[in-house]
Amino acid sequence: MTPEFTNSPETSVAGDDGGATQGEQPRTCVDISIEDERWLSIEGFCGLIPGLTEATLDAAGLAPEGHAVSVALLSDAEVHSLNKTFRGKDAPTNVLSFPSAPAVRPPKGSREPVFLGDVALAYETVAHEAAEQEKPVLHHAAHLVVHGVLHLSGFDHETGADAERMEAAERQILGKSGIPDPYGDAGLVPLT
Repeated sequence: MTPEFTNSPETSVAGDDGGATQGEQPRTCVDISIEDERWLSIEGFCGLIPGLTEATLDAAGLAPEGHAVSVALLSDAEVHSLNKTFRGKDAPTNVLSFPSAPAVRPPKGSREPVFLGDVALAYETVAHEAAEQEKPVLHHAAHLVVHGVLHLSGFDHETGADAERMEAAERQILGKSGIPDPYGDAGLVPLT
């Protein structure tokens, strides 16, 4: 399947200058590749990704208009293969992040966004975890996009303090999108 590009006022597709004039910064570029069509069954999810990406970059202190991210919506088998190849773990996982370079600001005057890397989600694992946690798949998948983009932005959860910082950022970003605390027992609120 060919990649699906999202193009809204906040995003642009690769090679699209979005009508920017000289001296303007490029807009956020999010490349969404749907390799497992079951992701399309999650109503509104693909349309939510650009806004979540922009909010995450902003929360991480990175100018969204100067950065690009790729989000691959895959099957468990595909993520399992990536996990085995790149992490030496012979199992599927919910989300993988592949940073391309340290999170940096685009060079002054540059019209090219800095590519931060790739985020890959595994459909079956995400759907199974959402069912286990009794939450909508949309909410869980949105959380994992934010989690993955935070990793691309330099966040980690190797220490307790790092995990708390990352979880606080996730709660804030998701809350602004009407998605409840992914770590809490709070009632679910509908997306607006």
